[in-house]
Amino acid sequence: MKKIIFLLTAFGVLLGASSAYADTSVKLQLHNRTDGVPLEATTDAEPELKNNRLMVPLRVISEHLGARVLWTGKEVVLAKGDKTITLRPGSGTAEVNGEQTGLDAEPYVKNGRVMVPLRFVAEVFDCDVRYENQTVTVATKPFAIDGVEAAAFQYETFATLGSMVEQIVGNSHIEAIYHALEAGKGEKAEAPASVAPKGMLAATGDWYRVQIFDFIDRDGNSIRNYVLCNKMTASDEPSPGYFLIYAAHEDQWYKIGEEAVFGVWQLESTAERHGYWLLVENTAP
Repeated sequence: MKKIIFLLTAFGVLLGASSAYADTSVKLQLHNRTDGVPLEATTDAEPELKNNRLMVPLRVISEHLGARVLWTGKEVVLAKGDKTITLRPGSGTAEVNGEQTGLDAEPYVKNGRVMVPLRFVAEVFDCDVRYENQTVTVATKPFAIDGVEAAAFQYETFATLGSMVEQIVGNSHIEAIYHALEAGKGEKAEAPASVAPKGMLAATGDWYRVQIFDFIDRDGNSIRNYVLCNKMTASDEPSPGYFLIYAAHEDQWYKIGEEAVFGVWQLESTAERHGYWLLVENTAP
């Protein structure tokens, strides 16, 4: 797999850092894209060394490894899959799924940015971390559904005429979106009486397709398919407060809250912003 390179700014070596890091620029390589296409990105805060540990802005972890973040001002909680990490600035211990463990370098806040130990967080999230020739590499694992590796999360967004088909190709982002969809499904629902045909305006009170979601394998076959629908309401009528989603592998409709849907869209946007996005087709005028 080709290396995905994030060129980070040169940083000064703190007292006690090993000579291997001294006065050098360090590259952070992230092996995350399913197609191996290299990326280059920058951070809004310089990485630093603490006790020979590379400290990076929390945003690097959360946005490139697909982790959800809660920052209370006193502690930060990162969640990805079945793993939850709690870190506290100035503390030499962390919690992983509620169990305490020691840290080689304490998180801290600098210029409004929370700095966390890259190796610790990445390895808890099952990434492989290595250092060689002034380069730190972080490799994510392919995400599999029912034993089949997902090559992309594909989503088709409908306009009045035509549609846009896009893909997310980051291992960690595919995983995060899948878990967000599955966790977001609420109570079971009856199939809507009617769904407006693709490309047609829905009448007031009818449901219409917003997006079709597909998790696809390396041969382009669908592993999981979902259809997201919204209700057309009058201008003076409140929205129902939820969407409907059809899970094809279960042949079942569910209610899914607006917050869950907006969360999926946010994950799509984050992945696109950092280069884990491909445009497949655009037929919208």
